[in-house]
Amino acid sequence: MNRLQQAIADLFDPHRTVDEALALHVTADFRQRTNGEWVDRAGFRTRIEKLRAEVEQVDVTVLDEQAQGEHYAERHVIDLRLRGGARIAMEVYVFARRDAQGRFRCIEEATFPHGGPPSGLVG
Repeated sequence: MNRLQQAIADLFDPHRTVDEALALHVTADFRQRTNGEWVDRAGFRTRIEKLRAEVEQVDVTVLDEQAQGEHYAERHVIDLRLRGGARIAMEVYVFARRDAQGRFRCIEEATFPHGGPPSGLVG
């Protein structure tokens, strides 16, 4: 299934325009909330354009994924390699709704730095 993983791959595919990828994977009324901040489709498009200019490589590892009807939940690790050589890895928790064609209407996500727990934590 890996629908979100494919959407991310298409959004960062240099052989595909952002508008082509958006048409495949999100609806015209798409909204996204990341860590409490909402953007509409236009804001999301702007965000992706900026990321494409900064990111050289994107790797997504799906950890959990579930879909039932319009409801979709997923957890993944995204590893971004920036053009300057820096890397950013985040664990992402996603709850979404999709239309009848499987395109995302709304995505709500929380992100966390990925890596081991801070030293000194007792669990």
